[in-house]
Amino acid sequence: MRRSIRSINYPDRYWRVGGGQVRLEAAGGSEFREDATFVVVKGLADSSCSTFVTSDGMYLRHRDFVLRPERNDGSALFKQDATFCAVPSSHSSGAIMLESVNYPGRFLRHRNFALRLDAYGYGSNHREDFSFHLVDGLA
Repeated sequence: MRRSIRSINYPDRYWRVGGGQVRLEAAGGSEFREDATFVVVKGLADSSCSTFVTSDGMYLRHRDFVLRPERNDGSALFKQDATFCAVPSSHSSGAIMLESVNYPGRFLRHRNFALRLDAYGYGSNHREDFSFHLVDGLA
């Protein structure tokens, strides 16, 4: 299933891969739409969760707590780093938070528009930074 991920507190911004990382960016032209659309598959480490794959076959995984696209090396660590479990968000109807499989209690969030893994609420007065809507793919 092809999906794009939109911020709830910056609804004009979507996850976009570029420069070796994932950032929230405002929607743009066709190149943007391709870089902001992912195939959502069963989680590599837990099939009840999700893994996100880019249009060129890279996987989104956290490394050093930063979300980035990388090739699957087949390791158990990679599979865990690339698997996120959706948890309903109380900040917006239909929104989710994405919890790390190998760091329970840590969720993907945007900080300065870069996607990273943090403990819920960490360093943010805006807990909405942890909540996203999965929408139809832009590409």
